[in-house]
Amino acid sequence: MLLSIALISFFLILLLLLIPVDLVGQAAPGRRQDISLVWLFGLIKIDLQPQIGTGNGPSEKKAGIDKKAGIGEKGGREKTIHPRPPIETSQEKAQEEGRKEAREEAERKSRGWSLQDALSILQTEGLKDNLKLLLRGMARAIRISYFRASLYIGLEDPADTGLIAACLWSAAGYLQSLYPIEIDIQPSFCQERLDGEGCAALRIWPAFLLLALLRFALSRPSLSASLRIVKMLSRKRQKA
Repeated sequence: MLLSIALISFFLILLLLLIPVDLVGQAAPGRRQDISLVWLFGLIKIDLQPQIGTGNGPSEKKAGIDKKAGIGEKGGREKTIHPRPPIETSQEKAQEEGRKEAREEAERKSRGWSLQDALSILQTEGLKDNLKLLLRGMARAIRISYFRASLYIGLEDPADTGLIAACLWSAAGYLQSLYPIEIDIQPSFCQERLDGEGCAALRIWPAFLLLALLRFALSRPSLSASLRIVKMLSRKRQKA
């Protein structure tokens, strides 16, 4: 009984992961960006753009200011007595700030990651090839349904405008030969302008994306790199 329930649940989850997810968005200057997630062939649609709330009640920040000001619920103002701060000379204050900055810099260096640390992790045997496989798997799991954009470019120097537009035209022509995209580039030689608008849709296959991520995470090079990161973190904590 339990085995049958587990098998049914597994196949149900697998079936749901095989249903593609569409990520649709559009943007234009002066208008609110619209980004939504569509699943189950349009039955479920989630707006990913955060809504700006306009509540009628007073905010917590304002209430906190009123409390600090001593305004009670009945409208009365309570008198608060603040202790006099100690008198410090400018030299002592500068020395204290210098010591504080030195401590913060030392903590940042001991806990932060340098370029040498990142390169040492990337030098793990087989990790670069594994990253290439991950990118290929993600490229198979994510497809461009459509991409349409209009770019308006106008720089201070018309020669620079023409040069940038020519480079973008060349790149757009190459990308349009590979993917279903439409890019319209309009140079402006009379006025300075740099804006644009566009819309796009991506189709994501969760099963293929999850398979690529699991293959990368559970591979031997990734596990070796994770072990190296843990050791580096432990050494940094001991130094701190």
